Amino acid sequence: MHTLTERFTDALHHLDATGDAQPMVDLTGADAQLMKLNQDHETRGPDGAKRFWEDYRHVFGELETTFTGSAVGERTAALEWESTGTLRSGKPFRYRGVTVIEGDGSDDGPLTGVRTYYDSAAFIQETAGTA
Repeated sequence: MHTLTERFTDALHHLDATGDAQPMVDLTGADAQLMKLNQDHETRGPDGAKRFWEDYRHVFGELETTFTGSAVGERTAALEWESTGTLRSGKPFRYRGVTVIEGDGSDDGPLTGVRTYYDSAAFIQETAGTA
């Protein structure tokens, strides 16, 4: 799981810098389940991963994610992070969260699950026009 975790963080940094979701898609297994903060944002498999990560990246202008902590087990890793940058509107943001990734237990296997939990205040404020 350690190598899969490194592959995931490398692919996410690539997505942040370039907007290219393909490395994230390439990591995703055929039956993988990807879920954001609520059930309304659940997708499955590589096609779902493409939508999931493109939708995520589309919210931002500039984006940089720093991983601040992790707990890695045999089939699951919890990654704490902080992201900074600008929203598409140009307004700066900073938010924190945790992403839980799952694999099949092998370092070269695919992601079988991704769940992300984050502080949505930066986005609620933006939507409400108070940011």
